[in-house]
Amino acid sequence: MLRRRLSKTPGRSLKPRAAVAVALAAVLAAAIAVTPSFAGSTIAGSFITKKAAGKIYLSNKKASTLYLRKKVAGNTFVKKADAPLPPVVGIAAGTAVFTSTSTTAGYIPTAFTSFGIPGTGSAVITFSGNGTCTAAKPTPDLACPIQILVDGQTTGKVNVLPATAASTPAPAPLAFTVMQTTVLQKGGHTVAIQYAGAKNVAFTLKGWSLAVQAYPQRPEAPPAEATK
Repeated sequence: MLRRRLSKTPGRSLKPRAAVAVALAAVLAAAIAVTPSFAGSTIAGSFITKKAAGKIYLSNKKASTLYLRKKVAGNTFVKKADAPLPPVVGIAAGTAVFTSTSTTAGYIPTAFTSFGIPGTGSAVITFSGNGTCTAAKPTPDLACPIQILVDGQTTGKVNVLPATAASTPAPAPLAFTVMQTTVLQKGGHTVAIQYAGAKNVAFTLKGWSLAVQAYPQRPEAPPAEATK
């Protein structure tokens, strides 16, 4: 009946407009049905947009939909506030030849690094180099030691090279690595390297590298007081 009435309208036909209106209404209804977040009250309730989630969470796997329920977002992403603090790194290196026959400790020039950490955490200190340790009469008890200092406090002597006979030409340099761990408090720190000194030996360092990796932890929240 509607089609018959529309076709009687002089000079025009309303059939195409009616079809377009019906089609638009169908598309809008389908969009609301498929994406519940289009309803204004639902967005503020239990749904969160992908963009908003990116400001709150660190992604550990890709979201499969444009809109996520808040509970699903919490299971899919890691909150930025709960994420661990990034590690802090301090590095230094040198290629200048260092030689010492001292029996007392002395700093290796430029062999230090300074850095700051935002929270208390563990640290790994690595010192590597290549050099020689020679003696006129080498014995099993002769060696060349170094020591790592953290904020001016030594972590103890470590023999890095055994003594070998001094000869011409000089013996080939040997590579060594010393690694130590410690715990650092929040704030600034300096790690330095000393040749610890030894009798009857000559220490020659051809090149070296120093690296410190610190892993600060977020401070723990104070315990909640028991309610009376």
